[in-house]
Amino acid sequence: MGFFSDIGNAVSSAASAVGDVVEDTVDAVVDTVEDVVDTVADAVEDGVDAATDWACEHGGAIGCGIANVVGGIVGGVIKGARDIVHDVLDIVRDVGEVVGSILRLDLPGLLKNLGTLFLDVVDLFIDTVRFFTGGYLVGGIVRQFKRSSLRKFVEKLVDDTFGGDPDRLQRVRQAIGLDNGGFGFRLPAEHRVFVMDSSTVPLWQMHEAGTIDLYALAGLLSFDSFSIGGSNPNTLIKSVADDGTDNWWPVNRWIISKYLESRGRDKRLRVYAMNRRTVAQMLETASAKLEEIAVILEWNDGERFAWFKDYTRQDITEAEYDFNTSGLESLLARPEYNRPAGINCQLLALGAFKLERFGRVAGRNIRQCDDFPSDCATPGRTDRCCITIQRDSSSGVIYRNAYPTDLTQYVLPHEIGHYLGLCHCCHSPESVMWTSPKKDPTAHWASGGLVSLYWESEPHFSLKDGKNCWRFIVAELAACLTGEPEVRAVPAELMARRVLSSPGSCAVPAQAEKERPAKIL
Repeated sequence: MGFFSDIGNAVSSAASAVGDVVEDTVDAVVDTVEDVVDTVADAVEDGVDAATDWACEHGGAIGCGIANVVGGIVGGVIKGARDIVHDVLDIVRDVGEVVGSILRLDLPGLLKNLGTLFLDVVDLFIDTVRFFTGGYLVGGIVRQFKRSSLRKFVEKLVDDTFGGDPDRLQRVRQAIGLDNGGFGFRLPAEHRVFVMDSSTVPLWQMHEAGTIDLYALAGLLSFDSFSIGGSNPNTLIKSVADDGTDNWWPVNRWIISKYLESRGRDKRLRVYAMNRRTVAQMLETASAKLEEIAVILEWNDGERFAWFKDYTRQDITEAEYDFNTSGLESLLARPEYNRPAGINCQLLALGAFKLERFGRVAGRNIRQCDDFPSDCATPGRTDRCCITIQRDSSSGVIYRNAYPTDLTQYVLPHEIGHYLGLCHCCHSPESVMWTSPKKDPTAHWASGGLVSLYWESEPHFSLKDGKNCWRFIVAELAACLTGEPEVRAVPAELMARRVLSSPGSCAVPAQAEKERPAKIL
């Protein structure tokens, strides 16, 4: 390394250090305020849900309807206020990141952050309009009625399925909170973010070969690549101390240059596929979306106050950096993942660097749309989707972050939807399970369901999704409800109600129409 290069790296490192301080300080303050607001709002919303459940259980149809309307209004106001606060704080964070990018001389990062700032300003405008025109109030009321309808459906489903054994039925009802509050399927969930450690992965070789650009991955000035967002918009690089822990100070050009110059002999680096704040956002979004269909994700890592904690990592080799998801089952079968084949009552989610797609589920046999079988093992489905567990394979999901994060944050709940029995078929763009029209001709933009975005404000799971998800849970994951070895309990009366859909149609068959509750709104 030449004298002038040393001077340039020193100047750049000093400037980037100031940028990191500005950005990290803003992030720490904003994230903490945001998480405090969310914690308080969640507590109030949980209280509203508990009161509504009590009223529906003891107040009859009229009392339940009134409780749903009142609870929906309260919940809608809280959600609207929270969204607007989030938007304002996101704008503040974006400004901090713009300043940090300028000081680090990170032009791609600057353009990315300016784009994010623009999107957040637009989001603030839309949410404000929705708040003052009643969109959030309608959304809150719809949410409460949807939740009550799903609870009634699940109660009947488990009673019909396990009613022949009162002891098992009681265990299931307690497990999903039908008798003791907190209704939902509690799914322990472990998240691991991919990490490459220079002690085992030749990062300098990957850098020289052009496979990665360490400067760009660290958000620093780079003369070798230019990508706005790219495949890895929120990566993190840390230098490693002698005791194997990450140094608290941010990595800079000087540290990376020394590592590259010595071809890995001087300095040790770790490259994370996602930074802490991005991981926390992914986990929180997944929890919020799955809660819409009464699935409660119990993550190993906290979803909030990310600034003050570390997240579970999964060390990978160079081969998994640009990973072909067709090998996901084989990857999960490795000892370090501890995923036995068959039913897994704990979800494993992997946050990856690069994939040939946004994400994938493993351990599921999926037949949908034109391939929907006439003898699907899950009775009563109404979505031309048939998913069964591959008992001889390991299961889990993998996904990657892409720009803009506010849109791709729905990839993880989408893959978890597959894990819990949902497909792409017959979903329009406002749905978490939507895919491109190329993959499913029934999915198109000209959908009346788009109107629901006015009160939902973001992609969501429908009541229909919730019912079909619970059909899968009861049919395929019964062991997770009863605490017993693999058992499939499917009564004859439910088997007789299999749904046979004609190819190319998303229409609900007549025999399934009886299960649909009367429309409230």
